[in-house]
Amino acid sequence: MQPIPIIVEEIPDSIKKYVKQIEKVTFPKQGCTSDVGILHTAKGRYVLKRTKGEKYRKWLYKEYYVLKNIQALTDFQSSSAYKFVQNSRRELAAVRIF
Repeated sequence: MQPIPIIVEEIPDSIKKYVKQIEKVTFPKQGCTSDVGILHTAKGRYVLKRTKGEKYRKWLYKEYYVLKNIQALTDFQSSSAYKFVQNSRRELAAVRIF
């Protein structure tokens, strides 16, 4: 899968409303299962991951689910999963970097 940059205009409104003002998006080196962008905002940095296809959607949802549930562990510090958005064309997850 060739990485495709995530542009601000395609980020769902529910994610934009949560992270507030997006100052810039940067793109780290990554694997082949998703497109990744780092959202730099006034509230901090967020990882935005985008997948296409059933197999990778399931993997991304599992990653989101684990991060959401690991937050309940009081002795374990991890990134925070905030949103998972799914539509017919793509799936996106936003994760806060600590």
